[in-house]
Amino acid sequence: MLAQETEIAIKTAISAGELLRERFRTTQTSCVKEDGSLVSDADLVSHEFILKEISTAFPSHTILSEESPGALQAHIESGPTWVIDPLDGTSNFLAGLPLFTVTLALVDQGQTKLGVTYDPIHHDLYVAVVGQGATLNGKRMCVSQKDTPRGAMLFAGRAYKERDRVRHANIISTLERQTTYFRRLGCATIMLASVACGRADAVILTGKSPWDTVAGALLVQEAGGKISDYSGNDWSLESEDLVATNGVLHKKLTDITSVLENSSWLV
Repeated sequence: MLAQETEIAIKTAISAGELLRERFRTTQTSCVKEDGSLVSDADLVSHEFILKEISTAFPSHTILSEESPGALQAHIESGPTWVIDPLDGTSNFLAGLPLFTVTLALVDQGQTKLGVTYDPIHHDLYVAVVGQGATLNGKRMCVSQKDTPRGAMLFAGRAYKERDRVRHANIISTLERQTTYFRRLGCATIMLASVACGRADAVILTGKSPWDTVAGALLVQEAGGKISDYSGNDWSLESEDLVATNGVLHKKLTDITSVLENSSWLV
C-alpha cells in the first residue's frame, strides 16, 4: 500500500535536500512574503524540483507547496494532494544555522496517508505511512515515556501574524510557569520529528500552515504519540494550532492550553 508514493516521496525529498545542502552557507537572495515569512533562492530551486518530480510521477494529483502562487489562500482538495514545504526553516538556512528540512505529505479525502521529512545536514530521513508506523533512517520510531512536564524536553513555534504572536506569548508564558523552558528551533518539521523519535516530549505550534504540520503530525501519531488542537479536540487539516506530545503528557498540557484558548483576551 502506497509503495510507489512512498518511494517517490523519499527519493524526491532526499534529492531536494541535497540541492539545499549544496546551497547552504552560500550567498542567497531573499525577500519577505505577505505573511511575514522569508523566501530564498534555495526555497524556489527546491520547489521547482519537487513540483517536476511529483507532477511527472503523479500527473492527476494536486500539489500544494508553500511557494505555490496563492498558497496562503488555498485549501487542500478532497482528491490526492501533495502538501509540500520545499524548505522549512528558511530563516535558519539564511543565517547559516543547520536546522531545516524538506517535507512532503500526501493527503486524500481529508486524511494524511504519507509523510516524509528529510534533514539534509544530519542525513535524517523520517517516514510515516498511515497504519504502518514511522521510521527514522529505516528504523522504527517510538515516542518518549516522559510523564511530567517539569524536566521534559518541550518545543514551541508560531507563525508571523500579530494575532499569533499575542496568543503564542500568552500560552507559552503561562505554560512555562508549570513546565521547563520551551525551546524554539525555528523549524516546525524538525520539532515534530523530534517528538516522534523520542528526542523531545512535546511541541506547541501556534498558527502554523498545513505544510508545516501535516507530515509531522502523522509522524507523531504513527510513532505512538498524540495530537490535538489547543482545546484538546481532534486535530484536522483545518486546525489553526497543534499540540503534539508523547501521549503521556498530552492532557497535562491541553488542560492548560484549552483554558487559555477559550479566554476572551486571546482573541
